[in-house]
Amino acid sequence: MVSWAWYPSGGDWTYLDNVKQLYEQKGYEVIPFSRQNERNVETIYTNNFVATEDFKVLNGKKNLINGLKVVKDSIVSLPALNKLEEILAAHDFEFAHLHNIHHYITPAIIWKLKKKGIKILWTLHDYKIICPENSFVSNGVVCEKCMTGNFYHCATNKCKKESFAASSLAALDAYFYHQTKTYEKVDAFLCPSQFLLEKFKAFGFPNEKLFLTNYCYNIDLIDNYISDHPLDDSVDADSKDRYVLYVGRVEKIKGVKTLIDAVNGTGIKLKIAGSGNELDALIEYVNGLKIDNIEFLGFQRKDAVFSLTKNAAFVVCPSEWYENFPFSVTESFLFAKAVIGSNMGGIPELVIDGKTGLLFEAGDVLALRQKIQLLWNDEELTKELGTNARKHAVEIFNASNHWNKLTTVLNKLNINDQ
Repeated sequence: MVSWAWYPSGGDWTYLDNVKQLYEQKGYEVIPFSRQNERNVETIYTNNFVATEDFKVLNGKKNLINGLKVVKDSIVSLPALNKLEEILAAHDFEFAHLHNIHHYITPAIIWKLKKKGIKILWTLHDYKIICPENSFVSNGVVCEKCMTGNFYHCATNKCKKESFAASSLAALDAYFYHQTKTYEKVDAFLCPSQFLLEKFKAFGFPNEKLFLTNYCYNIDLIDNYISDHPLDDSVDADSKDRYVLYVGRVEKIKGVKTLIDAVNGTGIKLKIAGSGNELDALIEYVNGLKIDNIEFLGFQRKDAVFSLTKNAAFVVCPSEWYENFPFSVTESFLFAKAVIGSNMGGIPELVIDGKTGLLFEAGDVLALRQKIQLLWNDEELTKELGTNARKHAVEIFNASNHWNKLTTVLNKLNINDQ
């Protein structure tokens, strides 16, 4: 299993860790390949990991040599190729399962894997292969100009960090790997959402290599938490402790400002758990308007997020970009919480309007306000949607279901089931 990070770094790590455990339960020996980092989860395979320069540090020491090093190692990582050569010489692999590899590891490893005749699965956690910026967002708004394969749009629009240099490098990376037909060497692309699958299909990826597998989740993790932390029945519907919850990064594309505007003036308490580039600006925005029913909690660890979710009236996912399959929704569902979500990306595949939650037009403040008020004032409906959401999540994310989907892919690639 290959990933640029071997530590909790978001939803991609949540899936990676869960599917790793699933492979091991089915009798596979999983050997990780990542980069060295002090935050890494402990593993006996640390010596396999790549010692890499931190690009942020190099960028902070701007000079020609460091600049060339960033360009070279961010497109083709020679340290990763050399380390992979050692691993391939020491082990026999049935297949490789790739995750996010553009950072530090780079897709160049595909060449060596295929030279050894190793089958390759790649879980697509984002759109990096077909969008150099990786999220179909340019300067805060959805953009699909690179869907034509003309990746120079990334540079001219400064999509990456609003920087011409960073955006040009991302565009160069995209041109390089598409022109060298590197992605054609991958045997199967695993798609968490139908929406993502359709985007890659529209770009030109062959349908026979695209598989809808969704994600898997360790449901016992939440069930055990619920058992260990029973709800306090003394907190009634009219309690001042009742609140609506947002969990996730606080960024423009996440629609947090839309959510703030939606609850402004309603008296409904909103808790925002997460950090990000927009956090300070939104705190200032709320303070400037003297909104007193919003609480910013900043970054919260997993146990705290579980507690907040378990005790919330319901959860809102107001994203204004093509979310793939957000784990914030998954976890909310497993806590039997209804979710109000925008009709963007893979969200409607989870939030089924009127069944597991409510959908609204992304960015529409009034529509979101109406949905929030509807659930806030109708506890019976909220509970019904939450119950349905739990069933829906268990059906999609249980390990047995996910393994059946993986087995289908492995069988098509003639990889023996353990």
